[in-house]
Amino acid sequence: MLAFTLFAATAVQASAAPWQQLRPVGQGEMNWLWFKLYDATLYSASGRYQPGHYPQALTLTYARSIERQDLLSATAAEWQRLGLGSDAERQRWLGQLAALWPDVQAGDKLTFYVDKGGTGHFWWQEKPLGTLADPQFSAAFLAIWLADNSRDPALTRRLRGQP
Repeated sequence: MLAFTLFAATAVQASAAPWQQLRPVGQGEMNWLWFKLYDATLYSASGRYQPGHYPQALTLTYARSIERQDLLSATAAEWQRLGLGSDAERQRWLGQLAALWPDVQAGDKLTFYVDKGGTGHFWWQEKPLGTLADPQFSAAFLAIWLADNSRDPALTRRLRGQP
């Protein structure tokens, strides 16, 4: 009985979302024209944004349905615009994302958690989707929202906890 209790406790602890131990840094919403696309929240261990210091997590709560291919296309366009990764790296990353990401519906949550070693973990509705063990990918993915030259500088400032 004791062995089962220890196993059950370990299984529950192992399945807990790791970013739940982090503190919120900032939050904001992404809009396109007059439409709200999603709410975004950034988390870190200290509750402050420090570039390249992990763990960090970014949670997107979608306000509308978006097909996976549209998410992939937008991600590719942002990496291209920001000059992140080589063409080959971007294609590899997009292939990995295509294997992980679902279509999203209003209310769905996608969380990207970067552990202390820089490995990225995607979670969908608090369930693990998959891991990309490439610190360059992790930095490039977060840069879409956190880079100084992001598409929405006001959202970037809010996520970073800046006025």
